[in-house]
Amino acid sequence: MARKKKRRLKKSVKIGCSLILVLPIVLYFAIGLCVQRCSVERERRTAENEVVGEHDFMELYNRLDKVFCTPHFLDTSQIAIHVYDLATKTPIYRRHADRLAPPASCMKLLTAVAAMEYLGVKHRFVEEVRLCGEITGGTLYGTVLIQCDDDPMVESLEPMVSALKSQGIEHIEGDIVLDLLREDTLRAHPTAATWDIPYNRLPILLKGRKRIEHDLQTLLQGKGITLHRNFLLAAPYLQGLDPKEDATLYRMGLNRLYAEGRTIYQHSTPLTEVLAPMLIFSSNIKADALCYHIDHAFDRIIPHTDKTPSRLKNFLQEGLAAEPHTTTGFVINDGSGLSPDNRMTADFLVALLEYAWHHEDMRQVLLDEALAVPANPVRRGSLLFRMSEPIFRNKVFVKTGTLTTIGLSSLAGYAQGSDGRWYAFAIINENSPVYDSRQFQDRICKELVR
Repeated sequence: MARKKKRRLKKSVKIGCSLILVLPIVLYFAIGLCVQRCSVERERRTAENEVVGEHDFMELYNRLDKVFCTPHFLDTSQIAIHVYDLATKTPIYRRHADRLAPPASCMKLLTAVAAMEYLGVKHRFVEEVRLCGEITGGTLYGTVLIQCDDDPMVESLEPMVSALKSQGIEHIEGDIVLDLLREDTLRAHPTAATWDIPYNRLPILLKGRKRIEHDLQTLLQGKGITLHRNFLLAAPYLQGLDPKEDATLYRMGLNRLYAEGRTIYQHSTPLTEVLAPMLIFSSNIKADALCYHIDHAFDRIIPHTDKTPSRLKNFLQEGLAAEPHTTTGFVINDGSGLSPDNRMTADFLVALLEYAWHHEDMRQVLLDEALAVPANPVRRGSLLFRMSEPIFRNKVFVKTGTLTTIGLSSLAGYAQGSDGRWYAFAIINENSPVYDSRQFQDRICKELVR
C-alpha cells in the first residue's frame, strides 16, 4: 500500500513539473496571439478612423448638436433631422428622423428620382405630326395624325399647325386624329388647395382634350386651313381608333396609322428640362404633370383619370427595397407635395438621396442641373435671399419645401464639407414659424460646409 502511494506521489510530482514547464510556453503563445489580434484590430480601427475621420465626426456632431439645442424660437420636438456621410454610409446626426411628417415640396425629390428610375435620365416628351395620304392642289386626301405627350413645357400648338401650312395644305379631306397622352385637365389633389394649380397657368397639353381641340381648330382657321371630315377617305386609317374600344386595339390602330404616314413635324423635350424648373423653382404644375406621366408614358390608355400615383408607391418597395428604411404609414397623394396629408420621414428623404447618389447618371443630373444652389444667380431658385454667403456656393445642392398653412418648412439635399466629404441631409420643421425654420436649416448647412 505504501509503495502504491509512493508511486502515485511520484507521478503527481512529474505531472506537476511538466505543467510548470509547459504552462509558461502556453501562456507565452496565448499572450502573443492576443497581442497580435489586438494589433490587427488597432490597425483596422486606425485605418477606419483615417477614412471616417473620428475626430472630425465628433467635431461635426457637436457643432450640429449645438445648433439643434439652440434653435431660437423653435420647439426642438417639432424638428426632424438626419445628416448622413455618403462615403462611409454612416449616420452622423439624427433627431426624430423616423417621425412621419408632411414633406411639403421635398416630395418632388421622390417624383424626380422615380422618373429617372422608370423613364430613364435620357427620356423625352415627344410631339409629332404625320401625314397619311396624298397632297394634290393644296388638298390633303387622307388623315393627319397628331401625337402629343403631356409635355409641361409646350405652350402652344402653333408650330404643329405651321408645319401643315408649310406643306402647302389649305384643305384636309379626311380627318385629323389627335392622340393625347393626357385626356383630362391637370388638377391638384382633392386634399390640396385648388389655387396651387390654377387652370389659366396650365400649359396647353395639360388643359384637357376639349380645350386642345378648340385651340387646334382656332389655329387651323387662323392659318386658312379647312377640314372636311370624309369618312370614306379616312376609314382605312381609322380602324380600331375608337376611344371607346379596347385599349389594345386602339394602340394597334395608332401603330398602323403611324407606320403608313410620314413625319412633317417633331419636337421633344428632355426630361432634364422638366426636372430643373420642377426642383429649382419648385414648380407644382411640372411635378404633378411628371407624376402622372410616369404612370402613363408607356400605355396610352383612354380615357385617363388622375389617381394616387401608383409608380411612386411602387418605387418605395421596388427601387428602394435594399435600403435600410421603413415606409410604414407613408401617405403619397401627389407628386408635388401640395397635399398636407402627405407623410414621410427625414430618414426616407436621406435614403432617397443616397439611392440617387450611388446612381451616377442621377447624381450628375441632380448636382449639375436640377437642384437649387445657393449664392448662384442662375440656380438659386427657391433659395432666393437664403444662404447668400460665398461659402455656400457650389457646396450645397438642395430642394426646399414650404406649407405656410400648417407652419411647415423642409430642406433636403447634398452638402460638401471643406474636407471634400459629401453628406446627404434632410430637415423637416413642423408647426413652426417658416422664417425661423429656414434660419435654423441654413445654420445646419453652414456647419456642414465649414
